Amino acid sequence: MMPHRSYRRVSPRVREAAVEQVLALTGTLRSESEACRVVAEQIGVHTNSVRNWVRAAEEPGLDRMDAAALRRKVALLQQQLAAAAEMNRTLVESLNEAEHHT
Repeated sequence: MMPHRSYRRVSPRVREAAVEQVLALTGTLRSESEACRVVAEQIGVHTNSVRNWVRAAEEPGLDRMDAAALRRKVALLQQQLAAAAEMNRTLVESLNEAEHHT
């Protein structure tokens, strides 16, 4: 005989607090899974529920982005790369000038 599952509504405020607690505990416990388990026990829900809330709160991964979102992400990363390359060029020039003056 299958055990009876009871489902109850959890308010968005409790879900948000649970996610924040998992993120805070992840650094002090061995893993995110352990943090989810601890928080789930505290609020009386299944560990997978808490894990799902954490996943939903995260920025969507590349595998879940649509084509337009991926293009925006690529454009942003290209801008960041160009800015980093320019900073590196400037730094190299500054170091070379400083070396010539010594």
